[in-house]
Amino acid sequence: MRKEKAADFMRESLLSGYRHHPYALEQELSRLMEKGEWDSIISDELNLETYADILAPDRLRAMKNSLICLAAVISRSAIDRGVPPEKSFAVSDFYINEIETQNSPGQLQQLLRQMLREYSRLEQETKKRACSVPVGRAILYIREHLYGRCRVADVAQAIGYNPQYLSVLFRQELGQSPLEYIREQKMKEAAGLLQSGNCTAAEAAQSLGYCNASYFTKDFGRVLGMTPREFRKKQG
Repeated sequence: MRKEKAADFMRESLLSGYRHHPYALEQELSRLMEKGEWDSIISDELNLETYADILAPDRLRAMKNSLICLAAVISRSAIDRGVPPEKSFAVSDFYINEIETQNSPGQLQQLLRQMLREYSRLEQETKKRACSVPVGRAILYIREHLYGRCRVADVAQAIGYNPQYLSVLFRQELGQSPLEYIREQKMKEAAGLLQSGNCTAAEAAQSLGYCNASYFTKDFGRVLGMTPREFRKKQG
């Protein structure tokens, strides 16, 4: 299907009066996104007023429900094309919450375009950082095991690769060793915990698998250039 026909198809489907958008629309959206044709999706008038009186008795509520459904479809489609799940779901969660704060159809339409642009940016960022299958699998394992002990040997065993070979791949593709990557990700997570103000440095260290507080402080300084205490002071 040509780009023009696909755009027409999406517009007509959104204007059709279906009680739920047809699955064929989800497939066509996914195909356009997979081809990177975000401009085509963003430029076309995807009219959310279509769903008024269908997805809810109140017009504005129906439009909000429509946009929430679309956010779910796009977030999962982005994951299928390589965007990390935590990033894709974080963007989706943000916009779903933003949807609830909007008070007019125009605001919702603008929010739809902002969401599409953000997913376009995420996918472009992911393509630039494309890596080999073993490194990609290792990264996914590390992200899912930041809390608790996460050794290079554990990562290598989980994905079925030799630790030395994995280290070579990491240095070639990411410019750092698996150990350095694990440390960096743990400290970024620690920074988020400290910034939230809901836990102390000691609690963050324990949650992230550090038995020694001084070792945690040392790693924090390596990655962020300051101690946990200095970091918290800086946050105000």
